[in-house]
Amino acid sequence: MRRAWWLILLAACGDRLVVPVGSGELGLPDAVQFPATALSFPREQAIPVVNRGRAPKTVTLSTAAPFSVPTAVLEVPGGAEVALSIAFTPVALGVAQGTLEVDGVSIPLEGLGVTAPECGAAGPCEVVRFDPNTVSCVRGAKANGTACEDALGCIEAGACEEGRCLGRAARCDDADACTTDACAVGRGCRHEAVECAASTTPCLAPRCDPRLGCTTSPVQDGTPCGAVSCELANVCLAGACRTVVPPEGFTCAPESACRGEGVCRAKQCVTPPQRDLKPRWTYTSNDGDLRFEGVTDAQGHWYWLECGAGAMPQPGHRCSAVSRTADGLERFRTDVTGPGVLRGTTSHTQLLADGRFIFVTNETTLVAVDATSGALVWQRTMTSLPSTGFRDIAELAEDGHGQLWTVVRSAQNRQRQDALVRLDASTGAVRGESIQQASLRGLVLDDAGRAFALRRPPDGLPGGFSALVRFEPDGSERFAVQLPIGQLPVMVLGGRVVLQDDSVRSAVDGRELEPPLTADWTAWQWTGVGADATSRVRVTQSTYDLLPSTIALHVTTRGQRLKAFEVVASRASDLYLTAGGEALFLTADEQGHASAATATHVRQVHPRGLELMSCNLVDEAFWRGGAEGPLGPLQFGRETGFNGRWLAVRSLPIDCPVCDADFWAPPRLAFYDLGRPGPGVGPRGWVGPRGTPGGSQRAR
Repeated sequence: MRRAWWLILLAACGDRLVVPVGSGELGLPDAVQFPATALSFPREQAIPVVNRGRAPKTVTLSTAAPFSVPTAVLEVPGGAEVALSIAFTPVALGVAQGTLEVDGVSIPLEGLGVTAPECGAAGPCEVVRFDPNTVSCVRGAKANGTACEDALGCIEAGACEEGRCLGRAARCDDADACTTDACAVGRGCRHEAVECAASTTPCLAPRCDPRLGCTTSPVQDGTPCGAVSCELANVCLAGACRTVVPPEGFTCAPESACRGEGVCRAKQCVTPPQRDLKPRWTYTSNDGDLRFEGVTDAQGHWYWLECGAGAMPQPGHRCSAVSRTADGLERFRTDVTGPGVLRGTTSHTQLLADGRFIFVTNETTLVAVDATSGALVWQRTMTSLPSTGFRDIAELAEDGHGQLWTVVRSAQNRQRQDALVRLDASTGAVRGESIQQASLRGLVLDDAGRAFALRRPPDGLPGGFSALVRFEPDGSERFAVQLPIGQLPVMVLGGRVVLQDDSVRSAVDGRELEPPLTADWTAWQWTGVGADATSRVRVTQSTYDLLPSTIALHVTTRGQRLKAFEVVASRASDLYLTAGGEALFLTADEQGHASAATATHVRQVHPRGLELMSCNLVDEAFWRGGAEGPLGPLQFGRETGFNGRWLAVRSLPIDCPVCDADFWAPPRLAFYDLGRPGPGVGPRGWVGPRGTPGGSQRAR
């Protein structure tokens, strides 16, 4: 009977080595293979060691990391089996190999090291642990009746019941009348600032009192509330608009960055001569590829990217992430290399999020550096997505809750597919992806972290149509509403999605709330700035071919669209919203096609149409001998920036095919000081062409 038992045991162990030891033999497995094992978590596996002789045997054992044995000497009684425990503790991903030495005989060892999964936090009525034996997370419920508080589930004073926290609804009142208080399931108590409606009189400013809620208070005495001249002035006094006779020396024109204030002399408004606005400081890149998108932070620091552009591109490209202070001191310059040949990149691929400057180098590589020190935090190549066949990063946005959104194009141009990918802003880890059998453009986010984009089917697809699509924070699709014309979203504010043609759609169900601009005007694609949920300002251009080109401001308040300001000009730049609600933008007046010389002005315009500043920008970089002249043609859109005092302009060399090389200049940034105190960046709303000054593609 004893002999039969040993035969069964040896058969169960499979093939075995027979090792001669003295006058007897030992039976051992011919190899030992460990299953997948989490890094740094030891996994033990017992193997039988059989002494086939009658005399006891002493054998020596040895192995090396990541494998180990508990003893160097093993005693095996005669005719007996001893279980030998071998441990595998991986320290690196992938296959690890080693040997177990038994009295000089080698037995191969092999194990696979894998990453332990993120189990996440346990719920209020849940326990969670990592099981290294199964390399998985094990969850269980707490005992019924256990006291619990579920802030994210909006439950307080609760008790566990079958793994759920049940109790009364959470009370979120913060005793502040200037906030709306609610508990959002999955996010907990939220206290959103109340948006007080604009006052119906220009001499009363809306404000919110923590005890009374929305109310008004008088604006500063002397604030213009209508036409102002040196004979009669409409000004606010004690909260009412009054017409008064101004005294001698009365300020009849405000001071700007390029002109002192005007004063009344003998009933005439006397203003100092206007001076050209010169750059306070400039920066010229040594690299041929300067990628500036106007990204700036609350301290006024600037961020951009410089990449080498050689005649013979080589694999393993190099770019430098650069940051300078508001007045030009270099904070850091971090070199970043990436795979593949350096190619161009699209706009909307630089932003600040979670204390990091995040950017795309060559359409395929996403990089994050510390916004203070410039140290490299993480780097990810999109060719390593879970789904293969994607490469080009087309757009980048962040939701304010630690999540990045990016649109990644397919590597095959003929097979139009885009992937909407969500990443962790802190680590670059992929949180999820959604494959679209179409292209996505115009990615914008609302304050709840929901994404909106225009989805366009591949060309020639039967029955295809463009649609405005809303994606939830987890990447799921909420709705897709067909658009009459494929118009890109440009901003989301107050539950309303504004499209390229200035039409407005509901962020809840996509229905049209406001019609587009009339055929006489077209909106610049990249502009769209909202002061609050009830008003917005847009730069527009006339569509008449036979008349001089006209740039205008259209102001929309509660659905009513009015033309507030216009000027004869051929082009306009990005629009920025100042702290006073004014629009800040550039216009260019071409003075002849052959020379392509321009007169470029920075303008600050009040929503009521009053122009507070019009300064002619000059720069000596484009004229022989360093002479000052009008700023050269501007590549508008992603090439300007504004941080409340400083205006940054990415200027280009004059386009003159018959001119000599003296007219060419390398990439250059010019920074203009708009004065102290400057107009300031709007504290709330969609205050720049990409939402926030940091380029997030969402409102503040």
